[in-house]
Amino acid sequence: MVASGTGLFAPGSHRRLTSPAVVRELLSGAGLRPRRGYGQNFLVDANVLRITTEAAALEPFDTVIEVGAGLGALTQALVEQSGKVYAIETDERLAEILERELSYVGNLVLVRADVMDFDPASLWEGSPPDNTKMVSNLPYQIAATLLVDWLRDHDWVTSYTVMVQREVADRITGGPGGKDYSGATVKIQYRAEAHKVASVSRNSFYPRPQVDSAIVHLRRRAAGEKEGMPRAEDEALFDRLVTAAFQQRRKKLANAVSAGFPGLTPEVVARALGEIVKPAGARAEELSPAEFALLSNALARRAPGLAGRAGVGTSD
Repeated sequence: MVASGTGLFAPGSHRRLTSPAVVRELLSGAGLRPRRGYGQNFLVDANVLRITTEAAALEPFDTVIEVGAGLGALTQALVEQSGKVYAIETDERLAEILERELSYVGNLVLVRADVMDFDPASLWEGSPPDNTKMVSNLPYQIAATLLVDWLRDHDWVTSYTVMVQREVADRITGGPGGKDYSGATVKIQYRAEAHKVASVSRNSFYPRPQVDSAIVHLRRRAAGEKEGMPRAEDEALFDRLVTAAFQQRRKKLANAVSAGFPGLTPEVVARALGEIVKPAGARAEELSPAEFALLSNALARRAPGLAGRAGVGTSD
């Protein structure tokens, strides 16, 4: 269900939703207790809000998608700085509060949906608008999967400025050889430049979560853009290759990949590794995203039809 905001934006005529007192009042007045399973920790730090919106480099003509709008602290800043905001919230109780508190806004569309079952392209009848960005305080439990899936499936979203759990931020921005380097790291960095903007203390939220957070900015690589990142000729094969490689990361890469593709032998994978100047005994965490793209292309040449074989999932 989609509901449009009503009224005209009237600066100064509303209360700031980063106020701890306001957050407590809104929750208490509605008889609500935050749901830990939904990652419902509400931002009460205006400085963190400023850092987030500055990192997103919002312009009046931008279209913004916010996932997990909550009580609307970030939403309130987004509608002031961009042209149109689509705020997605799965909790009907919070959506009702958000709709009431931001009823003065004319450029907000409130989307009542579970983002993991929602196609953002359905927000428009035709092509998505130019300059579409995601700016969100992402629920911790879905953050990495959501970013991988959206980067793969929605190439019209040009950038992502998101607050995530610190450990997730380390995964997103990690490098080869590090303990946080993962399949999600490779899939995200293949499609976007990623950097950590700022650390965020757990004290910036109410209720206080048990972990710290970080703001991460992703800039999607433009179509055909190189800058040290070769393009995988078959991106579905690339994704399946990365998943297979990291599902058994303690194994040699040749063995892990062959286990993920029935009929593909470790010897063929080893020869493909040699083609990209990597040793036959290399492990998944030793290859950069660019090298995974090259390995995908080498395997496609050495094993024609590989992409059509039964593979593994692409979200992790």
